[in-house]
Amino acid sequence: MTDGVLRIIASLLCACLFSVSTMKTVGAMQQSGYKNRAFWKWLKRGDNLFFNRLCILSLCLLLTTAVTSLCFSFMGHRGALLFSSLPFFALILVFAFVDGRYALKVPTKRTGRLCRLFAVYFFFIAIAAYFLISVLAMLIQIISSDLYGFLGYVPFALLPPLLPVLLSLANLIEGAFEDARNQKFVQRAGRVLDEKQILRIGIVGSYGKTSVKNILKSILLEKYDVVETPESYNTPIGIAKTVYSEGFANKQVLIAEMGARKSGDISELCQMVKPEYAIFTGVCEQHIETFGSLDGVWREKSEIFKSGAKKVFCGESLRSFMKEEYKTEISYAENVVVEDVALEATKTKFTLCIDGEEIVVETALLGNAAIENVRLAVALALELGLTVKEIGAGLQKAQPIPHRLQLLENNGVYILDDAYNCNPRGAEEAIKALSRFTGRKCIVTPGIVECGVLEDGVNQRLGAQIAEANLDKVVLVGDTLVGVVKTGYSNASGDMQKLCIAEDLEAAQAILSDWVQAGDAVLFLNDLPDVY
Repeated sequence: MTDGVLRIIASLLCACLFSVSTMKTVGAMQQSGYKNRAFWKWLKRGDNLFFNRLCILSLCLLLTTAVTSLCFSFMGHRGALLFSSLPFFALILVFAFVDGRYALKVPTKRTGRLCRLFAVYFFFIAIAAYFLISVLAMLIQIISSDLYGFLGYVPFALLPPLLPVLLSLANLIEGAFEDARNQKFVQRAGRVLDEKQILRIGIVGSYGKTSVKNILKSILLEKYDVVETPESYNTPIGIAKTVYSEGFANKQVLIAEMGARKSGDISELCQMVKPEYAIFTGVCEQHIETFGSLDGVWREKSEIFKSGAKKVFCGESLRSFMKEEYKTEISYAENVVVEDVALEATKTKFTLCIDGEEIVVETALLGNAAIENVRLAVALALELGLTVKEIGAGLQKAQPIPHRLQLLENNGVYILDDAYNCNPRGAEEAIKALSRFTGRKCIVTPGIVECGVLEDGVNQRLGAQIAEANLDKVVLVGDTLVGVVKTGYSNASGDMQKLCIAEDLEAAQAILSDWVQAGDAVLFLNDLPDVY
């Protein structure tokens, strides 16, 4: 074989080894929403030693392969390279094994985009490996030395610290293709919606969207065939996937959850869905990181009023934000009155008064937030012609959504799972829900993220709320925001002997296993993904 062919084979083998052994970074890129900025924020985080390990791997590869090759130089170039390949492959395998022990909390999903990104990443590693080995060969030739034959693995040893850069570059290139592809997919889905006779409902807000969607679906199913965007699919792509799903055919109502992380997102979703009715739950500090201020969040979410919807049902807290008149009709669900509220540890009871009729509701949905969500869903259901009897039947079937203040029981221990998509308002409600239990009470939390310049204030307030609840155990997880939460807890005269800090969720669970007993209640508030 010619030197060129050997270099290509070696570069491909190197790309295979390094891409597979650093698959975790591809998963972190997926968690970052395929945003390079978020990915590098994760990589540079103080407690993230992944880049340090890459640098150590590079140094070890450089030293061991060079020394081994020179030690066996008496066997000639081929013999020396053969023996130096042993520590090279062994070190990469050891790195992959050791790093694999630090698995991502959120499993990597083998989506089409991830596979395409991985393919481009592999290609870029191979190109970089071929370039480095070719440069070394050229330098050796220029200086007229035969050392190249003994240092064949040295260029590959320089690659590990470059891998995050290559992944970011691959994501940048592949992302341009994805954006164009996704835009066409979304446009086709929009045309399908325009052509189909289906009642479209949009749900926006900083919190409660998925819960309202779940309650509304339970009620509307008493009269209509309903399809909703699954889980937290609240982007144009998520809605497009719903339109092209098997469950979309022959449905009468589409409930579309509509999320926003940057300016223009709600407007784009409204142009796609063209909702006839909408529910606007409320706004809070969530996502201020991208919108800059609470007013910025309001401006983005209030685009729903310009969507052309016949009527928008708004949460009570939005009254204070209304500073202008909108063409669409706005309702605060005044025709749905709540009485006789009884907030219990394991259930919520209240009476709905609708047009002189009453519905006694007993639900596993917990807290005041659940009552507000029910009011909004019931008001829209009435607008769509459901009877009080149908509404009552639908409410009885509504169940908590996994990881959103979901009550579980395990060996006599009550677990409040509020791990998903935590926001300041939801956190306050979750702590109140925990306080209603009669046994010992514990909270496990890493704090609240995505609140931008208000993040420290939000987390200090969270610490104060925990202190005021007078819990029996407080476990703060990680190091991203726990210092701020701890400060808020201390400033509110929280008992510091009850507080402890765990490195990760696994360590927190170990602490709980020694403390918890039957009758206790534990709140898991916001299980942050690895990229935080």
